[in-house]
Amino acid sequence: MAAKACMVPGMAEYPRNHWYVIAFSREVGRELIHRDCLGDPVVLYRTPDGEPVALFDRCPHRGMPLSMGKLLGDVLQCGYHGFEYDCAGTCIKVPSQDAVPATMRVHRYPLIEKWQWLWIWMGDPARADPALIPDHRDLGLEDPALTAEPYFILPIEANYLLALENLVDATHITYLHSGNFDTGNVAMVPARLEQRGTLVRMVREMKNELVSPMVKQMLSMKGDRVDRQLILDNYSLSLFVVRFIFTEPDYPETGERISNLIIAVTPGGPKSVYQICAMAQTVPDPRPHRFEEMKTVLTQDKVALEAVQQMFDRLGPERCPEFSVKSDANSLRTRRMIAAMIEQERAEADSNGAKPKAVRQRRPVEAAAAK
Repeated sequence: MAAKACMVPGMAEYPRNHWYVIAFSREVGRELIHRDCLGDPVVLYRTPDGEPVALFDRCPHRGMPLSMGKLLGDVLQCGYHGFEYDCAGTCIKVPSQDAVPATMRVHRYPLIEKWQWLWIWMGDPARADPALIPDHRDLGLEDPALTAEPYFILPIEANYLLALENLVDATHITYLHSGNFDTGNVAMVPARLEQRGTLVRMVREMKNELVSPMVKQMLSMKGDRVDRQLILDNYSLSLFVVRFIFTEPDYPETGERISNLIIAVTPGGPKSVYQICAMAQTVPDPRPHRFEEMKTVLTQDKVALEAVQQMFDRLGPERCPEFSVKSDANSLRTRRMIAAMIEQERAEADSNGAKPKAVRQRRPVEAAAAK
């Protein structure tokens, strides 16, 4: 029987057989870049033909990060002893000898470029089905009616479940982000919980609401009052969309205004997570400082989550009891879904006699290296 997954915020586990956004397309080119994902060190680059590549970022000879090396055409050369690897991760050259150990290689991760994101699969490559990536038109990123833009990456030193549940729970908007996304109503408005497959949705509807100055400018609104829907869409564990749908009762000719804040939630490790943010709107935000303004708002989350993680680490789980209320229904349902994914992975690994742990490399046998 598979062990029960730990879903305690602050130390929650994550599944590996899942797609995660690891970078914006614009970040990855002919310069080697390093990023952690699910505890694995990953090196990212593009071949001369523009194909994105993700390899385990460790040379199996003596452990130098490959991201500290350099590219020679399609070949990645380790900066320590000059060992060379092709884009499949196979070692093709050992400068100090003619023979190359047959098993000397680094893991190549499945990588899909969609919209302006790079999606990585950290688990069993045979199960990396691109159809499991959320529909980008549904997100708003590939909807011709919306203008979509990549925004920024926000690293947070906290367990990914804390970050995910912060996004799932809209009631904090009224207090932590006071005056930014609403004018004090969200926490008190009843919510409707819906589920479609792995999509968990929380819906709130507000009428004749005073609009915040930030949102009014962002969507070029005429009046000060709106009817609004706030929809929180949680795509299992790696992607989250905050959907705002506005109409102006005093100016019906302006029609419906839509603003989608899309946030990919990617664990770097047990106590680190990246929020990789984009925006899709019916009306492009013309303000030159819009990125900085949104980053300032989301940094309020970062400060809060890092404080929660630090307190958890200081006291330990025994001294950090958790009490849930009605508004946490989305969070609790999401935990159950993620736990089921992890436990299924473990059950399948047990039946196959393998363990879905982080990618590991064996050191080349000294005998092979001496040939």
